Amino acid sequence: MVYLKMIHLFLLLAMLCWPGVALAKTAAVDSCQVVEVDIRTVLGIDDLAGAGLEDGVGASLRYLAKVPATKTFSLCDRKVSSAELKSTLEALRSLWRTTGGGKEFARRVAEDFVLLAVEGDGRKKKLMVTGYFEPMLEGSLNREEPFLYPLYPVPADLVQAGGEVGRRDGGRLVPYWTRGEIEEQNLLAGRELVYLNDPVEAFILQVQGSGRVRLRDGSLRRLQYAAKNGRPYRSIGKYLVERGAMDLDEVSLPAISAYLKAHPDEINEVLRYNESYVFFRWGDPEQSGPLGSLGEPLTPERSVALDRKLFPPGIPAFLFSHKPKFNESDEIIGWSKMQRLVFNQDSGSAIRGPGRLDLFLGYGARARATAGVLKGQGRLYFLLKKK
Repeated sequence: MVYLKMIHLFLLLAMLCWPGVALAKTAAVDSCQVVEVDIRTVLGIDDLAGAGLEDGVGASLRYLAKVPATKTFSLCDRKVSSAELKSTLEALRSLWRTTGGGKEFARRVAEDFVLLAVEGDGRKKKLMVTGYFEPMLEGSLNREEPFLYPLYPVPADLVQAGGEVGRRDGGRLVPYWTRGEIEEQNLLAGRELVYLNDPVEAFILQVQGSGRVRLRDGSLRRLQYAAKNGRPYRSIGKYLVERGAMDLDEVSLPAISAYLKAHPDEINEVLRYNESYVFFRWGDPEQSGPLGSLGEPLTPERSVALDRKLFPPGIPAFLFSHKPKFNESDEIIGWSKMQRLVFNQDSGSAIRGPGRLDLFLGYGARARATAGVLKGQGRLYFLLKKK
């Protein structure tokens, strides 16, 4: 299973993420319930004007076509069948094609669908919304200046079994090497997949889980998440705050990158504080986007990562939050409402519980800039076709 969102928790959100187990095991998650709400009180006009909507629906349907119709998934305390999800998506796509969106689409959705809000302990669950993106990097297949920072494929000695990740040592499963051990001791030397020209950008790629690399001959290749070492993710943003290098409200991707570039002697210490390490494989250059955990290309601004133990794969939902506004120089000049249909098509080791959502923002400078600042409260309402 591909975990594009290693995500995706993003650097600025992961500040509070502190798993503490030696081997990677399935973590306990919060319980939640879903309750029906009056859809007319929350429906709005899609702020993307329908862009990418059919791609998002199509990706969910392609995945569900490979799943038995009788298979059921958890939607908090409710069970939803694959057939019910497929019917919902097909009806939603048909309705969009018929109405073209707008007020008529909203009216028909209110008539034909059930809207479900997430609650827990008798109160509405708060939702933290963040974003992730597909980085573009410069790389080389050979180690040569300035391309000195390797990425590796899945090592032959990495063991993933029974919900645990590690390596064999005398017949025992022990934790796999940390980031520091892998890099300091050159434990994977000779197995390099590609070399990058910036250690900070290589780290960011591991957080994002996938990206594109431009090789020396000008060709572009896609890097796809393959596995991780099973060590707990520790936030370098939190570490910098605790060291007094920056204040909590200053932490963002641009701020962390700027600090490390201004203090190159601290790069190894800071990055190796995070013991988690990601391994990659070459992706399909022809696919429209990086693969999410459903094995389907993600759709920018439509695909989201949610806790897969609580929410069904591919399910559509209405997301309400806020997004940055940019000028022609990609500078933030304000914020506006975000209200759109999204689809649960990815997951991540740090996306746990009912109160976390990571929105895939796509590729390029604008996607990166948005991901660097997108951190705020939101609301999410799942859609199911009325029976």
